Amino acid sequence: MELERVVTILAIAVGVLLAVLLARRLNAKRFAKLVETGPEWRALGVQPDGRRTLIAFSTPSCAACHQAQAPAIDRVREQLGREAIRVIRIDAARQPQVARAFGVLTVPSTVVIKADGDEVVALNQGFASSAQLLEQLQQG
Repeated sequence: MELERVVTILAIAVGVLLAVLLARRLNAKRFAKLVETGPEWRALGVQPDGRRTLIAFSTPSCAACHQAQAPAIDRVREQLGREAIRVIRIDAARQPQVARAFGVLTVPSTVVIKADGDEVVALNQGFASSAQLLEQLQQG
């Protein structure tokens, strides 16, 4: 009886580990494709404006988006200066084509684009802290 429980727990642990590894690999492939093709400005419906750009994907029902990610973005804007970076907020539920164009699988997600508008610096699937976003934006 005890051996069965241990085997079951090990099987679940291995399954979870494989799922995490697969998700990471998928994210890495999506990011590599986004870096290769560049930002999808056409999908956004706007053009680069010479500032570093942070695209924030959320939905109205995403608590983490509004309670954690939005304040982190606001802190970064305060640290860098409100006019130093461009923040584009996308409702992934209303604009799923934009989320697909950027390889977004979950919300909150953020995309950081260099000031020249041609290069994606980071794709963060899930919450990204203000420190992480600040570091990524300073690369651009």
